[in-house]
Amino acid sequence: KGTHYSAFADNHQIHIPVETGLINVEKDRSVLPGTVTTSNDTEAVITMHHFTTDPVRVYNPEDVELSYDKRRVITEKIAKSLNQKIATEAITAIAAYKGGAIAANAKVLDILREQAQAFDEDDYPETDRYVVLSAAAYAKLLKELTDAQTNAFLACADAESGVIGNIFGLNIMKRSTIADNVAYIAWHKSDYNFALGDVEIYTQENAPEYYGTVISASARFGAYLPPV
Repeated sequence: KGTHYSAFADNHQIHIPVETGLINVEKDRSVLPGTVTTSNDTEAVITMHHFTTDPVRVYNPEDVELSYDKRRVITEKIAKSLNQKIATEAITAIAAYKGGAIAANAKVLDILREQAQAFDEDDYPETDRYVVLSAAAYAKLLKELTDAQTNAFLACADAESGVIGNIFGLNIMKRSTIADNVAYIAWHKSDYNFALGDVEIYTQENAPEYYGTVISASARFGAYLPPV
């Protein structure tokens, strides 16, 4: 849920433009020519990191004798482990950007209302506003909603995109945990800039020193969030 530059994921660094404000506009200009100004646009850098799994051995007799495809199972596990590590890295970056705790006596509904107002005050577009709740915060939210609110909330769910509901114009998502002392994070799609490369699988067949095939994987990922 961000602006992606994945086409450039093979680079060590990706330079992206940073919004620095609007250009002056005059109504019914009476003086010509207009004053020439210099654009002070700046750029930010997405630093790409290389994530690599530990190699895993498929012992040759196991590869032949087992009643299931152990090589396929291991390859899927390697890819899943890599994706999970990158997902944790991504969510941690956003949590440090605009994440927060929820006090025991606070209502999740009130916090979401405040987040929606903050987006409005910062003139964010009405679309592509996201909030991720921890599982505990989500359960608390459901208890706070009336039956009518719950029905309206769930009617906006889109399982394919990971959105489980919408309230106050916020697309709500859920994760078992987010980060230490963080129960929710909120951001707009335009805030989060990232690049994600393809998962590459490496295989060394019949490695003599390991008496089997060795499999590993890697992927490149980097992200940039503007200063808070």
